[in-house]
Order: sequence, then structure tokens, then C-alpha cells
Amino acid sequence: MSLAHRRKKRPVEVRGQLLDVAARLCAEVGIANATLDAISQRAGVSKGGLLHHFPTKQALIVALVDKLLDDLLESIESYIAKDPDPVGRFTRAYLLTCLEGQNNADAEHWNTLGIMLATETAMRTRWVKWFSKQMRQHGNSDDTIGCLIVRMAADGFWFSKTVGITSVPSRQKNEFVEQLDRMTRSGSDRLRVHAQRRSR
Repeated sequence: MSLAHRRKKRPVEVRGQLLDVAARLCAEVGIANATLDAISQRAGVSKGGLLHHFPTKQALIVALVDKLLDDLLESIESYIAKDPDPVGRFTRAYLLTCLEGQNNADAEHWNTLGIMLATETAMRTRWVKWFSKQMRQHGNSDDTIGCLIVRMAADGFWFSKTVGITSVPSRQKNEFVEQLDRMTRSGSDRLRVHAQRRSR
């Protein structure tokens, strides 16, 4: 890789580093206490360098939420790609993302997104817009009461982990997932026929 290419990518890398640090700091001390000074210091970036990418704290928070939503969608789509049954597929992917996202190396990022959605009105608006878009795309295959219940259960699990409550003991996790998985498939014959027709 040429020196010029590395220099060209440097701003992108710095921006990503700042967002990563901001997510972790927000999870640790809360959004209000995650100051631009603290973020720039922990990231090893000058205050001027941070302001070059994010002129205000609000601009940084908006960019962070957008990144976290992109990461969320990437995880969901990876599960969708592995699921051969189109009916309830988005809901199952959403459930698994909410469950597994809390247990991987980026768990703090998920917690940060949960905190922002719970406390920031503007961020909730972005979430509603994002989720509405997903449901418009997948509504024909996930429009059952069972899928709705499963998505609400996934939201509850996500929230309980965000506030530090372990809602599903590890020994019961497989049974928990299996029962919810079955709910995404029950009462869905009409949707399955519709999905099969759309795929032809």
C-alpha cells in the first residue's frame, strides 16, 4: 500500500477511532459526562482534530448512532443470509442480534445505543425511522402476532442487559431461543405462500 493511500485513509481511521472511543466512554460514564475533551484525550487525537470531524457534540452523537445502526443492520443481514426460511427471517435475525450482540467484544456499543435510545428524543426519532424502514422491507414476511411478540421480547432482553439485569440464565438460553424461534414460524402459512410467490 502506498504512502499516499495510507494518508488518504487516515481521516477515515481517525473518525472511526473517535466513534469507537465515544461509544465506550458513553457506556462507562453516560452521555452527559462523555465530553469532547475526554473523548479526544482517550482517543489520542487533538481537540482540533476531533472538531474537524465533529464540530459539535451533537454532531458526534448523531454520527455515533448512525454507525451503531449500520452495525446493527450488518449483524441482522448476516443472520438473514444464513436463514433459508423467508417467513419470520428478519425477526429471527433481530432476536439473535439482540442476544449475541450483548455477549461479544462490542457489547459496550450495544449498551451505548440502548442508553441513547432511552434518553435522547432525537435519537429515538432516528431509531423509529430506521426500524420503520426495516419493517416496510420485511413486513410481508414478518407480519404475524408471533413475530411481533418475539421482537418485543428481543427489545426486552436488550433493555434488561443495558441496565444490568440478567434476564435469561445461560442454562435456559437455548430453550428461550428455541421457543421464540417457533413463534416466528407459527400461524405463518399465508405469509409463506406469499413469500414463495414473490420469489418466483
